[in-house]
Amino acid sequence: MNYLAHLHVASSCKSQLLGNLLADFVRGKPDGLYLPETVEGIYLHRFVDGYIDALDDIKVCRALFPPELYRYSAIALDIFWDHALVTQWEAFHDTPLECFVQQAEAACQKASDLEPSPLPDRFAFLSSRMWQERWIQSYADINTLPFVLERMSTRSPRMSPLADTAAVLIAHQDQLLDAFPPIYRQVLNAASAFSETQKLEK
Repeated sequence: MNYLAHLHVASSCKSQLLGNLLADFVRGKPDGLYLPETVEGIYLHRFVDGYIDALDDIKVCRALFPPELYRYSAIALDIFWDHALVTQWEAFHDTPLECFVQQAEAACQKASDLEPSPLPDRFAFLSSRMWQERWIQSYADINTLPFVLERMSTRSPRMSPLADTAAVLIAHQDQLLDAFPPIYRQVLNAASAFSETQKLEK
């Protein structure tokens, strides 16, 4: 799952949005580094990532990729699922997408201001660009995905094949869009159960 999906899952679970957005930029145990609600959001994000990767339905989707791209397929699908969620937004949330994104940005900024320590520089830079350049809204156009994956592929030489996964996503877009709702409902249900367990363990 990518930015929008993690924000939406967090909102559905009444979990802090900042922590769910921050998780990919934090290594190891976050306990004590951030406020408790931020830490809970980080753990929810990590749970969601592990849960979706283990789903049989995801394995079926990953099998659409040729062997040489298989190792990159999970990352590519994470990007695609945000496209799917944007295009099917009304099925999962009553608030218009534009309003949801504005509210999410405000909530993340407010939570950031409450953190006693500075957030990671890379997170601060990328999240600022994400809001200002409307990355989430841009995912409505599937032709955005090649650009996103190309940009991600430049992070290191070993990631360069990631750029080639965009053609697979576009070729199988109808099948993947059909696969998304049942996959995402499983994620929402599992995340809700995990979040409830977190609250009970306080």
